[in-house]
Amino acid sequence: MAIDEVSEVPHSFSDNPEFEDNVEKLMTNLFEMNGHLNTLQQFVSALRRNKEEGNVKSKMVANIDKKAVFHINEITKLIKALNASVHIVSAIEESALNKAQLLSRDKLIRDVKYSIQEFQEAQREFTSTSKAMNEQARAALAQEEEEARSAIDGDPKQALATNDQNSQPQQVVIEREAINNEEFAYQQNLIQDRDREISHIESGIIELNEIFHDLGTIVQQQGHLVDNIESNIYSVANSAQSGARELRKAMNYQRGSSRSCLVMLGVLIILLLMFILVVF
Repeated sequence: MAIDEVSEVPHSFSDNPEFEDNVEKLMTNLFEMNGHLNTLQQFVSALRRNKEEGNVKSKMVANIDKKAVFHINEITKLIKALNASVHIVSAIEESALNKAQLLSRDKLIRDVKYSIQEFQEAQREFTSTSKAMNEQARAALAQEEEEARSAIDGDPKQALATNDQNSQPQQVVIEREAINNEEFAYQQNLIQDRDREISHIESGIIELNEIFHDLGTIVQQQGHLVDNIESNIYSVANSAQSGARELRKAMNYQRGSSRSCLVMLGVLIILLLMFILVVF
């Protein structure tokens, strides 16, 4: 009977290959995600500074924008992989894991949820900044259009041609230098690219929100179990502390009793010596 009980104990505390493999995947993907997230946050901060300074048309800003989109896409892929691993790990029966593994699982899932929340904030800031930059860029292009039209309207030859009653109405064609035409087309394409990027990112926000709420549900479900484990740990710790205090009291009492005995013994010896001296 004793042998059977001993053989059953290691089973609930034995290594779980499925758990360990998926935990390792979670940690690796989470580390990679946080690396992308830190870089994305730096790019978003750089875009925000350039927007505040009105520098929305430079190629440097466009390059930062593209790099930020790259990191957003990479993080989105990693979140999907993390979500799959979280579901596998959370589906493992509690009886197959020891207390340390249960606590580790809960902490990892909470860390994933926190990182996703950080990404959501960075993503929202990126989209709002990109929209504001596009509005500024559109306003700048519209102003350039207006200035070009004003320049043509101020041309005497053009004015004479437009005032000629015999001439047929014609569409005004704005002529620019070749380099200006190229830059104008580049800025228009840049605005269109940003619009597509924003639309693509916003379309994935719904799925990301679903993953975030799903993780929140898992954390809540497993939180009760972890709270019970932590409560038991604290209870054991408190009991150990109470026991230690009682032990110290007993030891102090024992020391006090020993001192009293020694004092009484000393008094008896002195009385005995005095009696001997008086008698003899």
